[in-house]
Amino acid sequence: MIQRTVPWFAAVAAALAFGGGPSQGGFQAKDPVRWLGVGDWQLRGDESEPYLVLRPLPREDRLTERHCWAVSAPTIKAEAGKFLAYDLKGREPRVYLTKETGDHTRWLFEVGERLRPGPKKKSSFKEGPEGFTFRAIAAEGEFKGWYLATEDVPKTEDDKKPARKRLTLVRRARSGTLFSYVETNYFEDHK
Repeated sequence: MIQRTVPWFAAVAAALAFGGGPSQGGFQAKDPVRWLGVGDWQLRGDESEPYLVLRPLPREDRLTERHCWAVSAPTIKAEAGKFLAYDLKGREPRVYLTKETGDHTRWLFEVGERLRPGPKKKSSFKEGPEGFTFRAIAAEGEFKGWYLATEDVPKTEDDKKPARKRLTLVRRARSGTLFSYVETNYFEDHK
């Protein structure tokens, strides 16, 4: 067997001549966003209360304001280290954030569909979100089997905050919210 060494510049010239083609002026970029929400509503959290605000996932550029989540059975964890939790004794179906992990932070997940980036028009790059949709179900305590859902927060006349939705637990599966979890967002970068 004869082995030939081809200089790198000859290999590049051959690739360009035979269909490799020059760059399209950008490169494939991806941003690990870990975005969690419903439609254009993004999940956020303050000291103890999780809530949704109107903040769609950017389609082509990087997120400038981060609110990352880790959705991994059996927990849903905010970037700040707090876990989504519920009352084990069944006093109130509200959902809150806590630093302590335990039975009150355990969730079951009904995974819906896989989110996959598609091809960008007239390009060889991928574009869009990669992740999955899911419903979360309380796994322990008096609310075991109840679904995580969203509800509007009533506004008052003097309320200057943007519209919000809060999280709660509901008995029926069809009343549970189908969340989207976007692990990575793909786009073409021209920088």
